Amino acid sequence: MILDNKNTNLKVHEWIARYTKEGKFSLVTEYFTIGALAYLSDKNNKNIKAFNFVLGNIVHTENVNIRTIDLLNDNITIEAALKLSSLVKKAVSFLKQEKVKLKTLEPNFCHAMAYIFESASKEAPEHYYIMGSSNLAEAGT
Repeated sequence: MILDNKNTNLKVHEWIARYTKEGKFSLVTEYFTIGALAYLSDKNNKNIKAFNFVLGNIVHTENVNIRTIDLLNDNITIEAALKLSSLVKKAVSFLKQEKVKLKTLEPNFCHAMAYIFESASKEAPEHYYIMGSSNLAEAGT
């Protein structure tokens, strides 16, 4: 099955939510967002006994400035700011689990994107892999 945004087939995040059962989940991607990570945790955390992530460009460390959210000048509502805080807490909690293994690449470039699910049942139809241009981000999944 080919998944893309031009047809009525499932989007990648819908496929993962629907077909990921008990097993192991591995992911290689260039980018991720906090929201997508929280979504993955919500939909699949209870079924997965081991997560393995290889991430390329997590964050740019040069010229990083700590700044507050400016509700008057930025296009962000109080509700959006509170939701972001909630998503960050959920994502951090997810990443702190013993079953989550995360590695980054140096230099931070990883154009490969792959999602691999190995079912605990060892039945071939329940395993899947997704290859292609789909980062772990709202726009990519």
